[in-house]
Amino acid sequence: MSCKILRNHEAEARQYCVENGLSFSKLISSELSWDDEEVFVQHYEPNPEREKLGLMDDIPMPLILIIRLVNGKLRFVQTDITHKYLGVDRETKKPAVAKRPASRELAFA
Repeated sequence: MSCKILRNHEAEARQYCVENGLSFSKLISSELSWDDEEVFVQHYEPNPEREKLGLMDDIPMPLILIIRLVNGKLRFVQTDITHKYLGVDRETKKPAVAKRPASRELAFA
């Protein structure tokens, strides 16, 4: 895991995932963009036809989760697709169906 924030606060991120029905392994295997204060978790879906066209800056990857480092603690902002791509059904351990409304909301750890 090359993301400094997740590496330094791994236990806190794992705990958040457990409490919110998210998969930590899916989180760290997702596409990540980060700096010293934020991590953006994005969904990448390969499309061989589009890849032939080269870089497509006009089609960004959907944002799954935002993680911010505030006063030494992680703060999480879920999107409407967080549970679709990172969620797990606690009983079957299979991917969960999206449970959140189509809006962004703060989810504090």
